[in-house]
Amino acid sequence: MRTISPVNETNTLELQALSGQDMGLTPARGVSLHIPAGESLVLLGQAGSGRRSLLRLIAGFGEVAAGRILFNGHDIASLPAHRRPFTLLTEQDTLFPHMSVAKNVAYGLRSHAMEPGELAARISNALDLAGLPCREKAFPESLNDGERQLAALARALAVEPLVLLLDDAFNRVDPYESARLLARLRDLQHQAGFTMVAASSDGALAIATASRIAAMDAGKIVECNRPDELYSRPRTALAAHMTGPVNLVPGDLLRDLPAACRNGAVHSAAQGGAANALMVRPDAIELHLQAPEPTLASLQGYVSNVTFAPSGLTAYIRLDGTTEMLIAQIRGRRLDTDDLPEGRRVWCTWDQDAAHCVSYQ
Repeated sequence: MRTISPVNETNTLELQALSGQDMGLTPARGVSLHIPAGESLVLLGQAGSGRRSLLRLIAGFGEVAAGRILFNGHDIASLPAHRRPFTLLTEQDTLFPHMSVAKNVAYGLRSHAMEPGELAARISNALDLAGLPCREKAFPESLNDGERQLAALARALAVEPLVLLLDDAFNRVDPYESARLLARLRDLQHQAGFTMVAASSDGALAIATASRIAAMDAGKIVECNRPDELYSRPRTALAAHMTGPVNLVPGDLLRDLPAACRNGAVHSAAQGGAANALMVRPDAIELHLQAPEPTLASLQGYVSNVTFAPSGLTAYIRLDGTTEMLIAQIRGRRLDTDDLPEGRRVWCTWDQDAAHCVSYQ
């Protein structure tokens, strides 16, 4: 694989107020992003977020309505896809059924003048990286869905792209294999220096593999930050939902709390009313069977249901006087199912630094 200079301005990708769409997908609307070489960026969003249009515009497909796509400082927005040093891998990349895996991988190198030995080494290296060693002679019909996608990945990597674009590329690969493969790709980035931009709806996978996540909705970037920041301290309820299980308590429900315990994020959320919410992750909730200290922020409710998993119990708490449900993950042996029968009154508390006020609009 080629080695890319670590200099920040080399192989930098930048989007400037980019708008456009592809294939009737939700359009991207005025997106600006600076993506340095070697970064692993995930465009995270649900269907209709515009993540796929944005990725495909970068790849050279669709129609740019406004804005610029800069690579190494040059505007490539009008450059056709085949002339960009990028490779796009989609969920349904098709292999030629009449060709072996090796010939499918070699197909991407057809425009490269290579000696037979060099070509064979490139194919073998790409298949090793993708996790399909010793399958050069296999035909697509003998591979399962996941293996076919890995062969398509090998074909994408064989051309040594400067930017690898992944459009929900591993949806057909089981979650464990997806995480393992993306971790290997991240390792390769450190060696070869290519940039990876992925469009995905899987928040857990994004957190595990990205160096930065851009949360998208309605064609725009809602938040862009490191995974740990986006998970622990999101600014919006939307980003909080995308990145994992979360409790969101509307600010207007917090106004009835005693003034003594309305501090920090609770105070901020209460002041904003229904436009704001208190955000607390389920693993930060602590359940009490008796009323806590009056100065401690807490919400009261009763146990609606308790489920068991190897990692611990999950309790669903119906808050008093509302239809809101709080989720608490209980780890260790402090409480068990006998302590939490249906209808049992409990108090929910949290550490002050585990709660944050987020926009709820």
